[in-house]
Amino acid sequence: MARVLPSRQRLPPTSPPPLAHVVPANDAASPLDAGGRLDATYVTYWSLRDPLCQSQSLPVVRALAANGWRIALMTYENPRWGLSPADAGGRRAALAAAGIRWVPLPYHKRPRVVATVFDVLRGVWTCCALAELRRSRLFHGRATVANAVAYLASRLTGARYFDDADGPLSEEYVDAGVWPRGSFVHRLTGWAEEKFLAGADAVAVLSDHRRREVAPRSRVPVTVLPCAVDTAHFVPRPEEGRRLRRQLDLQGTVLVYSGKVGGWYRGDAVVDFAAALKQVTGDVTLLVLTTDDPRPFMDRAAPHGVRCVAREASREEMPGYLSAAQAGLSFRLETASQRACSPIKNGEYLACGLPVVSTPGAGDYSALVVREKVGVVVERFDEAGLGIAAEGLARLLQDPGVADRCRTVARNEIGLDEVVVPRYLALYESLLGTDESRG
Repeated sequence: MARVLPSRQRLPPTSPPPLAHVVPANDAASPLDAGGRLDATYVTYWSLRDPLCQSQSLPVVRALAANGWRIALMTYENPRWGLSPADAGGRRAALAAAGIRWVPLPYHKRPRVVATVFDVLRGVWTCCALAELRRSRLFHGRATVANAVAYLASRLTGARYFDDADGPLSEEYVDAGVWPRGSFVHRLTGWAEEKFLAGADAVAVLSDHRRREVAPRSRVPVTVLPCAVDTAHFVPRPEEGRRLRRQLDLQGTVLVYSGKVGGWYRGDAVVDFAAALKQVTGDVTLLVLTTDDPRPFMDRAAPHGVRCVAREASREEMPGYLSAAQAGLSFRLETASQRACSPIKNGEYLACGLPVVSTPGAGDYSALVVREKVGVVVERFDEAGLGIAAEGLARLLQDPGVADRCRTVARNEIGLDEVVVPRYLALYESLLGTDESRG
């Protein structure tokens, strides 16, 4: 049986303050006002409709609730993913029927840093209310900003704290050119991430590379929880794939890139690899699935004679679009921070039977795809290196068993129900106890 960590001593009743001082008057009808006790509050800085929340947070919270944990989901609602009052009410009711208390807070973008600090403080205040009124015993933060909320709330209330870290935001933002190295916000964020790690009752990271880095600095064992793929949803849809190939006029070997433009994503390398593959296999089409402006891909592809088709795709549409392709591209900056990553797109590619073309040092994936023969790694981005990788992919695509291997690897390494949810359930039991210990 998993070991139950001792509770911290709860602070005197004066901390946190009573609900009347915690929740603003215009939130009087919020889910904080009704319902029974909570076991845990899961905090994410994503909005409910954000694809990251839909693919990573919500499925985990649903699984925890389905296994009997009384849980609240705190989100920060960005206008980009805005919900009408009627839609919000419907989603709240659906989550409540699944045993989840949804606690949405407004997201603020500007002024930068100050807005984030404000959001953190409001989140802490709300978590304190959940601890006082609903006896939430665990605060679970997903990624750095949410971890700031969960960590501070645990200190104020004596609840346990789960540091469910994505990559180190302090280093990722420097690598992406968002913050200068050594700037105040870079140093403050790095300091905070170390505090979260040292003070957590449970720690999870996205890759084994990151686990080895942080394990000496954690007082508890570190669990690897890669970004999960729902292998029941991401399955090959060959008929839909053929329809899209005809509809979009996808010719030759179809490479798909799913995700953002810029930052730590190498859109230039995506196009350069497509051009290198064209020299090996003949006609190539690059299918870009993004909500960002796709013109950087288009502008770079044209001189290479690579046909580029860009579309936006919802989560429901993604398996069909992926089924129209033969391989998925996942190129990131080759920096130390990217050893901590677990690209969501890679799991979706594999679950739909697509081999992955990756940069070196991308979390655990670079070693995984080579070891399991489900992809290739572009070791160098000069003409020779791209040509070697393109030839490797061409050979792999001739292997009749590659699609089945890809799906098997997705299930065994990153499957939501097969791998990730069982690890979350084990962590929750270690933190909060067995069924018999729930009050």
